[in-house]
Amino acid sequence: MSQNLASIAFTSAEVATIKTALQTIRTTLGDRAVSLTQEQRQTLMKMGDNTRVFCQEAVAGLQQNAASLPPDLAVTELSQDMADYIALESIMTEYDATRELLDDTLKALASDVMTNSIIGVTFLKALNKINPALDTLLRSLKTVRRRKATKPAPPTP
Repeated sequence: MSQNLASIAFTSAEVATIKTALQTIRTTLGDRAVSLTQEQRQTLMKMGDNTRVFCQEAVAGLQQNAASLPPDLAVTELSQDMADYIALESIMTEYDATRELLDDTLKALASDVMTNSIIGVTFLKALNKINPALDTLLRSLKTVRRRKATKPAPPTP
């Protein structure tokens, strides 16, 4: 029994439109987007769901008392960072939903291809008993599958 979890049939124009939309996001962000190192990702102080309300209230309180604060505490920049965080967070919510949809679709397509390839090769093996001309193809498929399945040896210390 064959499997068909996903059936998309993208046109080249649709693929181009999606890629252009993604490029538009990157272009719009431009050099304002920040690329962190792995170490920075691990060591930066993070604001989570539990601390977000604290931060919003702190920013509001700092704005109300900005005149009494030291000038090196950039309250205007902090307020803009909070506003940008809220805006980007709403974009990320939509992005995450889209990313999950794309990921699920990609997995479904890969599963369809893998499942049906295995089923098809099983039929080819049976046909090979009648038509030995399929020997070359089957040997080739066996070689490719073995080559892809082999994991590289771990590096020696």
